Amino acid sequence: MSIDKKEEILERSGPIFDPPVYIQRYTTVRDILFKLPGIEKVVDFGCAQGNFIKYLRKLPFVTEISCVDIHEPSLERAAVVSRPNAWDFVFKRHQPLTIKIYKGSVLENDCRLEGYSAVTCIELIEHLEPKYLESLSSNIFGFIRPKVAIFTTPNCEFNVLFPNLEGFRHWDHKFEWSRKEFEEWCNNILEKFPEYTVKIKGVGDPPPESAHVGSLSQLAIFSLKLSAPKIYETNLNLSKKPYILTEEHNYPGRSQTEPEVT
Repeated sequence: MSIDKKEEILERSGPIFDPPVYIQRYTTVRDILFKLPGIEKVVDFGCAQGNFIKYLRKLPFVTEISCVDIHEPSLERAAVVSRPNAWDFVFKRHQPLTIKIYKGSVLENDCRLEGYSAVTCIELIEHLEPKYLESLSSNIFGFIRPKVAIFTTPNCEFNVLFPNLEGFRHWDHKFEWSRKEFEEWCNNILEKFPEYTVKIKGVGDPPPESAHVGSLSQLAIFSLKLSAPKIYETNLNLSKKPYILTEEHNYPGRSQTEPEVT
C-alpha cells in the first residue's frame, strides 16, 4: 500500500478532506511551478512511486524531470508511471520532455542536477534523521541552486484531530514539526543561504472550530533572488555522478510547423 493511500485512511479517522490532502499537495505544488517563468528542469526528491509525475508532466514548458529515491521497489513503480503511452505520440506536448528515474539520495551532490530550475520535496524531510538535514540543504541550495525549492511536511499540531493516532503519522517518520519549528528550520536555511527568500503556507485546512491548530501539512516556497551571486561553494568533485539511472523516457514535442491535434 502506498504512503498516499495510508494517509488517506488516516484522514478518515479525523476531519474529511475533499480532495484528499495528498492530492491537494500535488496540485498546489504543480500550480506554483506553473505560474513561475523559466521552470524547465525539475527534480522531485523522495519521488516514491512516482505519483507526482503525472502532475509535473502536464507543465507545458518543462523539458526534463528527474525523480530520485533510494527505495528500489518504489522506483520500479515510478518507472512504469512515467512511461509515455500511445496518446502522447498523437497529442504531443508543447515541448519535448525527458523523464529520468534515479536511485540516489538527496544528501549527495550529482552533477547532472546542478542548475535545475526547481526542486520539490513533498513529505520527504520528516523521513530523514535531523542530523542529515544540513546535508540536504547544502545539496539543494548550495549545489543545485534552483530558482525555486518547495518543501511540504506534516504539521504535528494538527495531530490532535486524529483520535486514533498514536505517535507519528507514519512508522518511518523521524520527526513531525510544529509550525514554529518548521519556520525556524526555514529561517536557518536563509541564514546560510541569504540569496533565497521563503514563503510559508499550509495545505489541508482544518475545520473552522479548530483553526488554531493550523493546516494538515506545512509548505515552504524558497525563491532565488534575481541576479543573486553564488556565495556558497561546494568542495566536491563537480563531475561526480553517484545516482544510478534506472529508467529514461522521452515524450515528443510538436515542431514549429506541426499543427496541434484537437
